Amino acid sequence: MFAASILNIFPLQDSTGVLVFIVTFLLIYWSTRRHPGIPPGPGRWPIIGNLGSLAGPDKLKVFRDLRLKYGDVFALYFGSELTVILNGYEAIKDAFLKQGRQFSFRPENDFVRRSVISNLIFGNGPECKAKRVCIMNAFRDLCFTRNGVVLEQIVHDELDFLIEIITKNAKAFCPRKTMSMSFASVIFNILHGKRPERGEKRFQWYMDTLDQGFEVFLRSQVRHYCFPWLDKLPGDLLRLQYAKDVSVSVSEFFEEIFKEREAASLPGSRDCLLDFFLSEDSPVARDEIWKCHHDLMGAGSETSATTMNWMILLLALYPDVQAKLYAEITRKIGKELPAISDRSKIPYVEAVILETLRIGSIVPLGVPHFVKEDVSFRGFYIPNGTTIIANVTSVHHDPSVFPDPFAFRPERFLDESGRVLQASEQVIPFSMGQRSCIGESIARIELFLYVTRIVQNVEFRLPAGCKRPTLNGVFGITYRPEDYNVDIAKRN
Repeated sequence: MFAASILNIFPLQDSTGVLVFIVTFLLIYWSTRRHPGIPPGPGRWPIIGNLGSLAGPDKLKVFRDLRLKYGDVFALYFGSELTVILNGYEAIKDAFLKQGRQFSFRPENDFVRRSVISNLIFGNGPECKAKRVCIMNAFRDLCFTRNGVVLEQIVHDELDFLIEIITKNAKAFCPRKTMSMSFASVIFNILHGKRPERGEKRFQWYMDTLDQGFEVFLRSQVRHYCFPWLDKLPGDLLRLQYAKDVSVSVSEFFEEIFKEREAASLPGSRDCLLDFFLSEDSPVARDEIWKCHHDLMGAGSETSATTMNWMILLLALYPDVQAKLYAEITRKIGKELPAISDRSKIPYVEAVILETLRIGSIVPLGVPHFVKEDVSFRGFYIPNGTTIIANVTSVHHDPSVFPDPFAFRPERFLDESGRVLQASEQVIPFSMGQRSCIGESIARIELFLYVTRIVQNVEFRLPAGCKRPTLNGVFGITYRPEDYNVDIAKRN
């Protein structure tokens, strides 16, 4: 009726222009309208959605400002994809724990399905659950039998090598890549039954490929949401061909390792995760094992390495905390190798780790969740197919929970005597609910052993005459500090 009325008003020769106007108007209307009943958010632009609202060098500050304006639950459009952002501990808890059945899925779209990522991290359904159970059982058997002595030995062997490397540095150095290689060696050992050879070029190539893959995945995902038709154009604009090429190279890298392990291991052995995956009752198909290992290498190494990267920076910036940490370690265990059983003896170490995880917020927006049905949440309508993001930093940097949130104060996690660690459920670097990190227990033990052993042996100092580093981070799969240099002094 509207179109007919317009055409009656205008002469025939103007009808084409009017139709173009109507079609353009409707396209703009439909591409900028917000679903009725969804959480509030900024106005939506054609094609790019709310990407313009995220402009600015400090993305975490952008999310803080959006929370102040729209509340703990707000919605953004990445292109045409609706995404709901959860802020604050209670909102995240309500979704992932109280309504966990509805919020425990991972996004399902063509880009994720065509990427190198396995369905261990981004999968849904019984197959994914079976893999998680298998891995968790394997980690328990491999790392935590006999009070965790196997895991302790793996970590201490790696720390022997790491401390030897860093104490040889006569000049100030940036610890980022060194820490990444070290933690990657630990998870590689758990997965494959041995650490990579020193200076092994193929492993270095793999780590570089892993690091580059994170950045490519993030950029390509945003392009896919806004311009899904780009894969129809000439050129690898969505980097899908790149993902295929990487997939082939990485699968060949792991296949060499798998064949070597199969030839060397005894029938029925269960000495590394690969043995579990190669067993007859494994829920992982033979040609899918490499993808699981690829995911675990990335998730199991880079998060812990980034935590240590923040830790070293914070200890250098706060020498009083570093001195107290060293004094506590020396008083409780001296020069003895730290053991898992020592964690309760040195609550200050655990407090320093908690405070580092809180300030660093290593995975600031977590791994995306997804709803596969219409959901009612806190009075809002969340339609089927919506991506859900938990803004972890909104919890960790909330001044109402952690006063002066950007100050490094491990004492906030200790009682008045400073001797008893007070657990804080509101430090959630590993997320919560059914899709929380399956390697959390291993990561916490790794960090305890790394921090204790490294501080026993070296002191970190800011180089004289250099500009003081900031706590600004680089936003990506993990949130790491900007590259910085430190001097290392070997302790007597």
